[in-house]
Amino acid sequence: RVGKDAVVGAGATVTKDVPDGAIVAGCPARILRYKEGYGPKS
Repeated sequence: RVGKDAVVGAGATVTKDVPDGAIVAGCPARILRYKEGYGPKS
């Protein structure tokens, strides 16, 4: 599942769920940061 407002970088290999508002990239995809207003504590 790719969460609401999430951004997945081109060529990323997504192997797990992507949280809401997360920005992920890489192979395998890793969370780089969260958009403003999102995050693990919000």
